[in-house]
Amino acid sequence: MRILKIGLFMLAAGFSACTKMDNTNPNVPSTVNPGVILPQVIYNTSNTLVGNAFELNNELIQYTCMNNTFTEVQRFKLLPSNSNGLWAMYSRMRDLNDIIAMGDKTTDMANYKAIAIIVQTYIYAVLTDTYGDIPFSEAGLGTTGNIYMPKYDKQEDIYVKMLENLRTAADMLKGASPLLYGGDPVYNGNLVRWQKFANSLRLRLLMRSSGKLSTAVSDIKTLLSDPQQYPVMESNDDNFVYRYSGSLPDASPLSLNYVRDFDFKYKSVSAFIVDSLKKLNDSRLFQYARPTNASAGTANPQYVGLPNALPVTESANYNGGYNFQSYLGTRFQSNTEPAIWMGFSELLFLKAEAAQKGYFNGQPKELYEAAIRASFAYWGAPFTESYLSQPGVFYDGSLSKIYLQKFYALFFSGMEAWNEYRRTGYPVLVPGPTNINDGKVPNRIPYPLSEQSLNRTNYNDAAKRMGNDNMNHKMWWQP
Repeated sequence: MRILKIGLFMLAAGFSACTKMDNTNPNVPSTVNPGVILPQVIYNTSNTLVGNAFELNNELIQYTCMNNTFTEVQRFKLLPSNSNGLWAMYSRMRDLNDIIAMGDKTTDMANYKAIAIIVQTYIYAVLTDTYGDIPFSEAGLGTTGNIYMPKYDKQEDIYVKMLENLRTAADMLKGASPLLYGGDPVYNGNLVRWQKFANSLRLRLLMRSSGKLSTAVSDIKTLLSDPQQYPVMESNDDNFVYRYSGSLPDASPLSLNYVRDFDFKYKSVSAFIVDSLKKLNDSRLFQYARPTNASAGTANPQYVGLPNALPVTESANYNGGYNFQSYLGTRFQSNTEPAIWMGFSELLFLKAEAAQKGYFNGQPKELYEAAIRASFAYWGAPFTESYLSQPGVFYDGSLSKIYLQKFYALFFSGMEAWNEYRRTGYPVLVPGPTNINDGKVPNRIPYPLSEQSLNRTNYNDAAKRMGNDNMNHKMWWQP
């Protein structure tokens, strides 16, 4: 698989004239406004989420599998090399710190500061939920603080601070003035929607840490009991998704501009999800997968998933070979397929779980069913109410139903399905015959090799806390 990394190079106008001889290049801006920086950060982060969903999450959680060769990922082995894409998100921190610093200098930039804090917290959450302990309090301070070898903070401490930051940022946006320089590619300057995203993300992190953080349950109750004070997502219009324009270079990193069709088709949709959705007559299947080549365009298109981690020869010849296996849906090769950060459906599943656990007075069945409808609507999949009455779907008060439907809904949502599996234990996955981890889905990715050479002392301290950098070492929030 070949994903080419691209970048946008954007310059701001408004240079001041040189009145004396110095070493300043008059053709390069000395400062860049946040309306220029923010879209670049969101764009690059979105590329990372899509790429790592494709390469890591989807194989770990058995959404997809390779059909022509082994990957260590689907065999449940994670290596430092698997860190390269995700750890690179640290390169976004300096830009976000710059926006925050601008907000500290002038009230006109306070709204950008709040947005930068939200985006930064999202990135930190992805990183800490992938590795455990990570650089946090000293990250991104090479230029401003001369800290080039940041310490690794403990995950519990990071969670406390992330939750505090999200609450602060959402409060800062109440009644905030419009964005002076634009630069909001997701909500187009709608600051109420940014508040909703901040509070929804906060609920995600609170639910994840609710078994470990002593204040989490009371904070969930407070957040969900006062929607006026703490608005959360209310429809798919509030989804945080980055919509690529489709014009190069602003195109999905999985599109045909960057990934050859031949390479893309190395990924078959797994038998687990194809068989599960077929059993429920779930029309999302036709978005997630495509008919087999042999049946496409016929009166009876067939959808056949590939079991994960088969021996190479068995994988290549399964069900008669590649032409008789279902590849990923064609939508994922589109220039404009959005990058999903967080959606309304996930928010509703979180609320349904919280209600079922007694954290607030919502109706879990109503929320669960609304979450399913929202997922079908997002994917453009036809839905009928009879879907909800099937024995495999009908809500009977069990959390397992919520977790399983949430798994279906989180398709291609960054690393979130893996996060939820580690938290809930659902769905129950059957390891492939070539798995090399005693059938256990790994709990973390080892730190990148670059940290061992460039930040060795701090790496060593963190690695010891993470079971000697062991991929099976549990996250702090795991049961």
